[in-house]
Amino acid sequence: MIQNTPDTSTPRLIALDWGTSSQRAWLLGDGGRILDVRRPDFGLLGTAGDNPASRTRDYEAAFDEACGDWIAATPGLPAIACGMVGSAQGWHEAGYLTTPTDLAIDAGDLTTVPHSRGVLHLVPGLRVAPSADGAVAGDVMRGEETQIIGALGLLPPTDRPLTIVLPGTHSKWARVENRKIVSFATSMSGELYGLVIQHGILGRTATAEVRDDAAFERGLATGMSTPRRGLPAELFGARALVLDGLLDPASLPDYVSGVIIADEVRHLLPHYAAGSRILLCGNADLCRRYAAGLRVHGVAADIVAEEAAAQGLWRVAVDAGLVDPAPSTNPEKESL
Repeated sequence: MIQNTPDTSTPRLIALDWGTSSQRAWLLGDGGRILDVRRPDFGLLGTAGDNPASRTRDYEAAFDEACGDWIAATPGLPAIACGMVGSAQGWHEAGYLTTPTDLAIDAGDLTTVPHSRGVLHLVPGLRVAPSADGAVAGDVMRGEETQIIGALGLLPPTDRPLTIVLPGTHSKWARVENRKIVSFATSMSGELYGLVIQHGILGRTATAEVRDDAAFERGLATGMSTPRRGLPAELFGARALVLDGLLDPASLPDYVSGVIIADEVRHLLPHYAAGSRILLCGNADLCRRYAAGLRVHGVAADIVAEEAAAQGLWRVAVDAGLVDPAPSTNPEKESL
């Protein structure tokens, strides 16, 4: 007789987390299982700037290079992407949903972008609308909303409020209640670190970087201490420590990392921690650093899988009807 059996190796979806400087492309099978992953270094900054036609060609060429063989092997395979690819400077603007917002993104929320091999579906970003009196600051995110969806899918259902911290170039702190993102805030900590170390006087002070966890912890202590001189003064203080022989130049980057992360945690934790469980989602090393910063305040955090974006894209694709959540099947002959 003919029996349908699950085929876990069958590609079901192409999923991309496409950011400012790089992208991650996954080939997903049943249940969002990762069959293959690629990490091209092409991001928004690699495009032709303000020329829309050239930018479109750049994105299409990059998409074809990253995923063309997957599509050729499985024609008609749906594709979905989140991140800065959907920004005004990206391939096509995907717009924003305004908080508070449900995490169930449907087909009507996606933006479709035709390309030579089919259609790419873009996930919308999220925005916090600023209040007229200035009490609520405006904010935006792209890509992190999908990581949050994926992270929540890895957890058992809970009625307890969650604070999800996503360390990165632009770190996000998001408050989730009843599966709704009710608010979030952004800190440019990662970008600030890059500018200071790569383009500022501290970068010229540092020598070849050697990982120094003790220097990082020392930076945390400096950044958390009160009274403080303020972040700009504390950062310049790192140069003085090196010149006075109190800090190894090779340890300066880790020290600066500690100071910057401590400043972020110190300012945002009081607004997001009350009554909530804290999750860290993102690069494993960065998450460990943020966990250390939280421990200084006596706060414990759980670290969830770095590949949460892939699971988030799978869940969005299922909710939007791009893929059937049921396992794929292959007919097999079985003798009676």
